[in-house]
Amino acid sequence: MNALARLAPHIKKVISFILLINVSLLGGGATADEVLRYNLGTSGSSIPYENAVDEDRAGILVEILPLIMNRAGIKTEKVMLSTKRAMLAFKTGALDFDFFSPSWLSKDEPAGDFTFSDPIIDITEYFITLPENHSRYQTVASIYGETVGMISGYVYFDSDKFVRMDFQAESNLILALGMKRIDVIIMEEAAARYWSSMHNIKIALGPIHTAGKMALRIHNRHKDKLPAINRAIAELKQTGQIDRILNKYSDFSL
Repeated sequence: MNALARLAPHIKKVISFILLINVSLLGGGATADEVLRYNLGTSGSSIPYENAVDEDRAGILVEILPLIMNRAGIKTEKVMLSTKRAMLAFKTGALDFDFFSPSWLSKDEPAGDFTFSDPIIDITEYFITLPENHSRYQTVASIYGETVGMISGYVYFDSDKFVRMDFQAESNLILALGMKRIDVIIMEEAAARYWSSMHNIKIALGPIHTAGKMALRIHNRHKDKLPAINRAIAELKQTGQIDRILNKYSDFSL
């Protein structure tokens, strides 16, 4: 028997072992260790939802997320991206989930390659202006065609009805309003109140832009995880844990 013949059984065993590893990685064997990527708490401006004012208050969504995922038994990994890049990464599949409100989407917009979890918290965005301009912007129709300040990368279902002026962060948006670079902006209420207080700029709430529910938006390739996520959300609501987190940040609200 030559050397090649003697090695043949061993070569077959090595090949079989390699194939077994590949099948495990590509199939069900990877599920237990699968890690879902997300981007949250990186901008430092979406207070009180992320990066709040001290280490004991990292933000409402930052605190809620691990409670949901730990209870659902899902491993996650945070990716550090800007808001605009994170939105693109979600669309291309580089990120697996994010926090999003269905109310931000147009009714005519295609469903896309994602599914929403059950609602988690309420969220309301307003058209906001300076007090002296409040009488000019009392209805949404009165703002159509106007230049409106918005956050770069954020989705606004009716942005085609306005002249969009993008800013990198909520803080910059309030500063621009105070310096009269822009007369009206769209921002979530609690974030607007926080930054107006920080910059000592008085604001006036105009009409509501969107009022809806914040949920997790999950790529359909992970749709099988939704039952566990929805059970976790329901349990956290039932035990009052989500309400306790919201109450912790109540000083940011009205």
